[in-house]
Parts: sequence; structure tokens; C-alpha cells
Amino acid sequence: MSLDGLRAWIGEVERKLGARTRVFLVLVAIAIGGAGAGIFLALDSDSDGASVEEVQALEERVDALGAGTAATSLESRITRLELQLTKLRADRESSGSAQADEEKEEEKGGEEGEE
Repeated sequence: MSLDGLRAWIGEVERKLGARTRVFLVLVAIAIGGAGAGIFLALDSDSDGASVEEVQALEERVDALGAGTAATSLESRITRLELQLTKLRADRESSGSAQADEEKEEEKGGEEGEE
């Protein structure tokens, strides 16, 4: 092996090593930038996010609104049923009084026929 051949080989290895080193440094810089951005976003989301108390208060409001809606729905349904019941009672009484009138007329007719 000649000394010139070894120098050329060493020069080639140094160029490859230099290129790898630059690529490695760029990748390290990208990784550090990504980690910094992640840390910033994590800290920023903590200050902008809702607290546990706020979430619980919101859940209570939703539950209260849901219960109020259900109660209103039940009240309107009960009112409708009461109206139907009143109407049915009135119909029954009117049909019952009509039957009673017919029976009275039949009884009067039967008494007049006997006399």
C-alpha cells in the first residue's frame, strides 16, 4: 500500500464522516425544536384549559336542564291526561243521564198503560 492511497482513503472517510455529522446535527436541532414546541404547547394548554371545578359546574347545569325538561314534559303529559279523563267522565255522565231519561220514560209509559 502506498502512502498516497492511504491518504486518499482517509480523505474519503473524513468526507463521509463530515456529511454524517452535519446530518446528525440537523436531526438533533429538529428534535430539540420539536421538544421545545411540545413543552410550550403543554404549558399553554394548562393555562387555557378548563379546571375540574368548571367541568363539574357545567355537568351540574346540563343535568339540571335535562331534569327540568323531563319535568316539564311530564307535567304537560299529566295535564293532557287529566283533560282526557274529564272529557270521558262528561261523556259517561251525558250518556248515563240519557239512559236514565229513557228508563224513566219507559217506566212512565208502563204505568200509564196499566191504568
